[in-house]
Amino acid sequence: MKKLNIVLLLSAFMPYVYAQQNSISFVTWKDGNPTSVHAVNSLDSITFQKSDGTITLWNMAEGNDTLKTGVIDSMTIVTPQIMSTNRLSDDELKSLFLQTKVDNTSYKKLGNHNPLMGHKFGADPYGMEYNGRLYIYMTDDHMFDSNGNFIDGGYSDIRNISIISSEDLVNWTDHGAQHIAGSSGAAKWANNSWAPAAAYKNIDGKDRFFLYFADNGGGIGVVTSDTPYGPWKDPIGRALISKGTPNCGDVPWLFDPAVLIDDDGIAYLYFGGGTDGKDAADPGTARCVQLGEDMISIVGTPVQIRPPYLFEDSGINKVGGKYLYSYCSNWTSNSNPGVARIAYMKSDNPLGPFTYVGAFFDNPGGASWAGGGGNNHHAVVKFKDRYYMLYHTRVLKAAMRRSPEWSSIITDNAELRSTCMSELSVDENRSVFNYLSASAITEAGVEQIKTFDPYVKNEGETMAWCKDVSTSYTVGKYIVRVTTTAEIDKPGGWIGLSNVDFKNGANGFTARIKGKGVLRISTKKTPTSFLSTILAYVEIPETDNYTIVTVPLMKMPTGTVQLFFHFSDTCSFDWWSFF
Repeated sequence: MKKLNIVLLLSAFMPYVYAQQNSISFVTWKDGNPTSVHAVNSLDSITFQKSDGTITLWNMAEGNDTLKTGVIDSMTIVTPQIMSTNRLSDDELKSLFLQTKVDNTSYKKLGNHNPLMGHKFGADPYGMEYNGRLYIYMTDDHMFDSNGNFIDGGYSDIRNISIISSEDLVNWTDHGAQHIAGSSGAAKWANNSWAPAAAYKNIDGKDRFFLYFADNGGGIGVVTSDTPYGPWKDPIGRALISKGTPNCGDVPWLFDPAVLIDDDGIAYLYFGGGTDGKDAADPGTARCVQLGEDMISIVGTPVQIRPPYLFEDSGINKVGGKYLYSYCSNWTSNSNPGVARIAYMKSDNPLGPFTYVGAFFDNPGGASWAGGGGNNHHAVVKFKDRYYMLYHTRVLKAAMRRSPEWSSIITDNAELRSTCMSELSVDENRSVFNYLSASAITEAGVEQIKTFDPYVKNEGETMAWCKDVSTSYTVGKYIVRVTTTAEIDKPGGWIGLSNVDFKNGANGFTARIKGKGVLRISTKKTPTSFLSTILAYVEIPETDNYTIVTVPLMKMPTGTVQLFFHFSDTCSFDWWSFF
């Protein structure tokens, strides 16, 4: 019997042996064929079959795998132990957690994918794909000013740009409301930062990111970064486009930028709007201009575009070799394109001339779930070979107004908008945007295009649904970096993630966290399932500093499930991972 040698072999490859924690497998086996094989390098391989607790060893012979028969009588394998940071037992932690009232409802309904965020507002969305993620940049609609006073649509108080990103279009990482304008912002000369647009370009062998924004209606600014989510720097110390820019002095509103980098690497900027003192049917207040190779200067004089019934909201896409300029129509009664709809024009060249085509998106306020009408702002983005319409609604505000907590605070007139997304049908062969009606957009939203990976380091501020959660954004003082953390604002706050794929199973959990109380981890088959499976209770050490917590799981999750983190008290949740 070669028991000693075999045990040594198993020890060498112990990381490849997975089992329920704290279990002991006793193996007796001589003949028979295993149902699966897991090769380990080019040496003898090990397969652990959870269904029957059998270990099979194979010898890699000349060109063949040969079963070792009649060699092993028996062996005992003890799985590696996970050192838990919990000081209390699972039963004690469960008892402490159950003292907290947990409300599993949320303003963004479980199972729905619109709005994209349930913990904050965000308007005037613009999308940019980078390295397999969709980044969305938004005007930072918010409820309170710097003194904590409620503001009823305080456009003049908006100086931040909110950024979120996702690989699957359902679980979104919040990169924070980033300081762009004002004394705390990158562009200190600017009073406001609205309606952003973003692009990236490889310059001198390095990807550089450019964020264009509206300084109220008085000009277009630009800030730059080494990442899609900041920190941002002001490269020119002034507006890129202003009333002093040639052919821009008579544009009422120099705002709402859109940017396109063409196939040849040349970039173009589109902006403008307003009807003040103009013919509402033909205001002629849109402009486009070539950007310099550095993306922070312009080449030549901006060119006029004349969209019928223009109001605001520039958009630009290249589809099937044609340039499609899109915009929001104004509030003057008309039949084509209609009031506050998204329409588009077409050209063979990025600077025009553009020919009017027609409307292709209703005002989303016409959808029964959207929370009422208002201004219409859009962006069309292509991601993973599909086209999507980004827009904003008042759905989150409406849901909050129905709650006792906010019904007497948030008024009907408050401009608190939420970014939503719907798939858009596009005919690339004919360079046509097909019509998307208000009745076709849904609160269910777009489908999740891939499952979520729990085995990588995931940001705590990544979520599909949540309750009583906010995010905290900071920039390192001595190290140039951005940190965003999920803040659990009330006992019982929670975060939910959609379609998390545990594959063959996880054994443990680790996270970086600061605060106090107990974290309960659970899964459900569907977002609205009544029954849940408790995976672990995690003790959160009460400290002012971040702590790494690690625990074994009480039960092994497998396959694709909905994952929930419930917190018994306030805390800061930085990152997490299963293993």
